[in-house]
Amino acid sequence: LRYATALASGIPACDVALDRGYISAPLRAAFAAEGCTVHTPPKRGMVDPPAWDPVLYARRHRVENLFSRLKDFARITLRRDKTRRSWMGFAHLAATMINLRTTEFGHRP
Repeated sequence: LRYATALASGIPACDVALDRGYISAPLRAAFAAEGCTVHTPPKRGMVDPPAWDPVLYARRHRVENLFSRLKDFARITLRRDKTRRSWMGFAHLAATMINLRTTEFGHRP
């Protein structure tokens, strides 16, 4: 949580979907100062829960699933490639393979 604002600075975004662990008021204020709207479900029992968009938050789950599938490739997870160029090349190849599997089996007319 300490480095969240530093990691997110400079990334052009208008909506942010965070985990419940990142719902602190200072972090929300930092994103609001950047012009972002935070869509994080409130913690249970919050006195004044902030508004959030459940549909936008649900998209976050898809992104997490993609990263989970990428981590299934040991070559990516263990950083077996020595150069950034070869690692990124295989990351692109793995993402393409995941996309082909998803479109082949997930979208039936």
